[in-house]
Amino acid sequence: MARFTKTQAAKFLITGAAVGAAVALVLAPKSGAQTRRDIRRFSKKAMDQFDDLQSDVRDQISEGYDHVLQVFDNVKDYVEERKTRLNKMITTA
Repeated sequence: MARFTKTQAAKFLITGAAVGAAVALVLAPKSGAQTRRDIRRFSKKAMDQFDDLQSDVRDQISEGYDHVLQVFDNVKDYVEERKTRLNKMITTA
């Protein structure tokens, strides 16, 4: 396997990037303005979807938190009820 120096590797990378950019410009099906417009639309759509996802996650976390609090309250009530029953059993025995 051939070994390349860092300088040679950098030259290959730069050459490849330049050739790729040239080919992209020649074969680009849209104008630069149209491409920028498409990128803006895509970015806006992606940000809207991200905002929706963020909102959904917040709602789910809030609902989960409320559910956990309700479970803790139920457990607390259960323990208090059992404690009261146990104390009654002890005092009557």
